[in-house]
Amino acid sequence: MLAKECTVPDVDDNLRQSSDFYMPEIGDSEYSNGASSPSILGIWRVGETLQKTDQSLISLGQPADSTGSPRWDYVIKTFPNSMSTWTVKRHVTQVAAVGEKVTHPNLIGSLDASSTSITPYLVMPRLHAVSMQSLLKGRESKPLPVALWVTRQISEALMALHQAGWIHGNITPNHIMLQSNGHATLIDLGMTQKTHTSVTRCQGIDRKFASPESLSGEIAAMPAMDIFSLGRILWQWLTVATSSGPSLLEQVAMLVEAMLSPDPNDRPEIQSVVEQLKQLEFAALERHIGPSALPRAA
Repeated sequence: MLAKECTVPDVDDNLRQSSDFYMPEIGDSEYSNGASSPSILGIWRVGETLQKTDQSLISLGQPADSTGSPRWDYVIKTFPNSMSTWTVKRHVTQVAAVGEKVTHPNLIGSLDASSTSITPYLVMPRLHAVSMQSLLKGRESKPLPVALWVTRQISEALMALHQAGWIHGNITPNHIMLQSNGHATLIDLGMTQKTHTSVTRCQGIDRKFASPESLSGEIAAMPAMDIFSLGRILWQWLTVATSSGPSLLEQVAMLVEAMLSPDPNDRPEIQSVVEQLKQLEFAALERHIGPSALPRAA
């Protein structure tokens, strides 16, 4: 039984004030109530703009035949301000290709896409969630079981990607969305790559979480690059995590150290990371929850 099936402390009060949109971009956002994309894209109706950045618009979406419906269960991503047609086509094509091959509860899905239309677009489920970055911004203490729980969920999404022959390529706190029940979703698949292909140097990559070799561009895309980024994610959690014992924290730190090894050949594979996180999660829950001191009724 994993953490999501146990009683654990609230992740954070902020998660109960969950956002009503999917927020995949890095950096500050500019919000607007008016969309500059068509009102109909393919079989979809484009609604209120939720997020506007230099490169894209995130808008509410619903089926085009849902005229008058109050439900907006999808989001539509368009790229009206992008200066590079190639970058947009690659982004849309990569996300659609991954969506066809890989499905996982902790990985954002792609429901529809078009890279050839006049207005390229992506359609995804609407997530009522906040980013990990916004959760950690206040640097308030978080229980260690929560840190391990979130990281383990993302590691399982990565395992699905890696087993299908893909790497994510841009794992950051802004690309991990957390719902009020603690469910974590890895988003923004626009920089995914097939393993063993040449590393694509894309604008917008967060250098604080990128592996040294991915920044140098000296080797092909390898799963070890994602392992490094996930190690940085776990380290980020540890900076605000509280632990009930130094021995457990030391075990977690040892895993982080291995994941952040400068040599990609020395980093553990994703299957090993998942198993170690599960074991650490169990151990953390046992120490955090502990046995009940209340007597049982006969």
